[in-house]
Amino acid sequence: MRNSEFGMRKADCGIGRMARAFALIACLSSQVARADTPVVPRSDLSRAAQVIEAVIIGTHAYQIRLARVAGRGSEACWAAPELSDEALEALVAHQAGLFASNRLALKDWIAGRDHMRFDPARDVFPLLSAPVPLDQRLPVNVFTERAAAASNKPLSTVRSVASLYQLILEVERDGDELQDAFAFLTGLGLPVYAGQLGLPGDDASLASFGATLAPLTCAAPFATDANAWRDAGRKVWNWGEKHLGVRNASIVAAELSTTPTVRAVVNRLRAAGPARVAVIGHSFTMGNHWASPGSFTTIAAEMLAEANVPLETRHYSAGGLTATRAVRTFEREVVEWRPRVTLLVVAVRNDEDLAALASLIGSLRAAGSAVVMFDSVGDSAERDDAMRSRRNEAARTAGAVIVPAAGRLAAAPDHAKFLSLDGIHMTEPYHRLMALVWLEALDQALH
Repeated sequence: MRNSEFGMRKADCGIGRMARAFALIACLSSQVARADTPVVPRSDLSRAAQVIEAVIIGTHAYQIRLARVAGRGSEACWAAPELSDEALEALVAHQAGLFASNRLALKDWIAGRDHMRFDPARDVFPLLSAPVPLDQRLPVNVFTERAAAASNKPLSTVRSVASLYQLILEVERDGDELQDAFAFLTGLGLPVYAGQLGLPGDDASLASFGATLAPLTCAAPFATDANAWRDAGRKVWNWGEKHLGVRNASIVAAELSTTPTVRAVVNRLRAAGPARVAVIGHSFTMGNHWASPGSFTTIAAEMLAEANVPLETRHYSAGGLTATRAVRTFEREVVEWRPRVTLLVVAVRNDEDLAALASLIGSLRAAGSAVVMFDSVGDSAERDDAMRSRRNEAARTAGAVIVPAAGRLAAAPDHAKFLSLDGIHMTEPYHRLMALVWLEALDQALH
């Protein structure tokens, strides 16, 4: 093997004639090692900052595709002429791969300990080296500039939170993809909401900050007006607290469990003995919704679990769940599980839903389940009083127990605080009250 095959010259290794024989093997080894070591893009950044920027680039790559579909691909914020659609899709895949990577190995790499052999060349470096321009008017950069000035926190700390704003404004992916991002960042110990930057989180402050950011943000294939920024702030804040355990269903349940009224009904439920309880419902029953630390049904389930009440609760939930879709999606599974009590919180919008509701109640009752519904849960879909009356009558005729809740909701002292910023979903005060209403209804159904 000739030295020229490795591009070597004597001067490359500083080798004198007398030392050459002894240093040749070591020099060759170093040359091979350097050839196998990937070039680190953005070596000016810490490893944690490299990961954060990789996440941001993956999100923006997806949104460039959205902009192209929406006819905005030539605008400054969304132009990426060097990247084909296929290249953008590959970057999105790298982000997904990064989210799915071994969290412990990645933390080890970030800390400068490579014992677990995390390979940044697989997903981090391809994202960092991609020619994806990040215009200063993009949400991630607008938020970074203003939040950094207001918080005096390190740039990487602010960028971690900013990455979630860039994603959450694009509301079509604020489900699984957003939750993956939250879980990824929290798993690495990185900040995920503005409270960790020392910024205020009340609605008025979020609205004021949103009004400041909106005119600085470029037009996008999703809303970036003041209300969109405000809502994004609330979502990031609430979900951040949930993922970090600052405020979630368990904490609300623990607070409620100290009240005499709740303790009394929980004790009665404990005396009822073991039973299965099913909840079939729309987003008002989904514990991972942004508007509250938990839904009234997940908060109630936490209270029962903490008190060692022998009731097993299973949730069968989906956003916007109608009676028709509930039959198609959940009926068979729930009937086969044979719960002793089933709560239905489903939307009924037309005659098809009315027929599906009656059919579902009939199937559940035939399987030995008592079926409970509320006369109203305050859902915006219930604003049609005539349809709501027809729904309640159809449910009652089919054998469901209709529990009065509308009056208690209307009479609540903090009723004005029930509706969330989006005008659809409900905040924590609503879910706290409804958790008690549900436990009382469950107590009646089991005795």
